[in-house]
Parts: sequence; structure tokens; C-alpha cells
Amino acid sequence: GSGAGSGGGAGAGAAGGGGRRAGGGGAAVVGSFEGLDPVLSEETLDVVAGLGFERMTPVQSASIPLLLTNKDVCVEAVTGSGKTLAFVIPIMELLAKRETRLRPHEVGAIIISPTRELARQIHEVVEIFAVAHKHTSSVLLVGGTEVSEDLEACATGCNVIVATPGRLSDILTRADGVPSIRSLEILVLDEADTLLDLGFADTLTDILGRLPKQRRTGLFSATQTTE
Repeated sequence: GSGAGSGGGAGAGAAGGGGRRAGGGGAAVVGSFEGLDPVLSEETLDVVAGLGFERMTPVQSASIPLLLTNKDVCVEAVTGSGKTLAFVIPIMELLAKRETRLRPHEVGAIIISPTRELARQIHEVVEIFAVAHKHTSSVLLVGGTEVSEDLEACATGCNVIVATPGRLSDILTRADGVPSIRSLEILVLDEADTLLDLGFADTLTDILGRLPKQRRTGLFSATQTTE
């Protein structure tokens, strides 16, 4: 990753696969969403416009094209840098453009967040896009309910899972084909530094061991971490 400035600037580094490095800093906004390559779907562009965003922040400009072209990214981004859209947009685009549509119980993307509140905020954004991309479902898994209830929710629709580590680990441990993670395309660890600070390293290791290796991964954190 590269440094994030106090002005909302951020940098993204591509990891593995000969990925190029991208970064932006300084200016609060950069290019337009319409000008992105690969081109975004009309559904996504309509949602972005409806949310009132005209131009990308540096972290969005750096991250979205990399994730859309099968690169892993490690992003250092401060709060307010627009990082949620930096991973939600690629997730929705990748799933919408699949050759074979995911069935309701199949998982195409997992977003792991350190706290229930952060997970809820991310899920609210995902849901806005899921309404526009009619064939993509999402589910919030953060505890506070019976695991059996969450498994029922996954059967209804869990193409995108937004979760806290403990509950996700519980679900994956008990899952018997639902949710199905064989088609997972992308994993995002949001606030990765906080996930480690809160002692989730072992839980994350367990989760990673259960996920398909052929996926892209996005690490988003406020500070760099060697772990």
C-alpha cells in the first residue's frame, strides 16, 4: 500500500500477478465514474449518481480498476476517503457480469468488518446497489441472533455476505452447502488493522482456510500492517 494523506488522499497497491501499482493523493476528487476502464454498468452509474457522487476520490480511482481486472489490492485509506464504494462497486460489477448467475445460496463476495456497526453501515450501501442489480442478494451476519436464523437468511439470498469475523466463522463451520462459498470471487477485509488489533487474527486464519484460493482479495486499513 502507499500513504494516505489527511486530505482524503489514498493509495492502492496491487499485489501479485504482476499487478501494477496505483495511487492518488492530494486532490479530494479525480476522474468521473463514467470514465472508468473497465466501464461500469448503467445500474451502478445510476446508483452512484443517485447518491450524489459525480467524481471519484483517489482511493476509488486507484482501487476500482484493479479489483475489476482480477488484481489483489492493499489500500491504506483514512475514514472519509470513500473506501466503502471503492470495494462495493467492484463487487457488484463482478457479480453482475458473471457468465452464470449465482443462485440465491451461492456466495460471490464476502466483506469482513471488525464491528457490528461498521458492518451494518457497509451492508446498507450494498443493499442500495443490490436493489439496482436485481439478481444480486446480500445478507448481514453480525451475531445477536441464532445461527439457525442466519442460515435461513443465507438460503434466501447471500450472494454478498457482510459479516463480523466471529459470526462468519460460526456460519462457515456449520454450513452444510448453505451458504455455498465455492463460487467466491472476492474477499474484502475492511479496517484490516482494527481486525488485528481486536484479536481476530486466529479467527481470520480459520476463515481464510475455508475459502477458495482462486479469488481476489482487498485489504483496506487506516494504517499499514506487516501482519
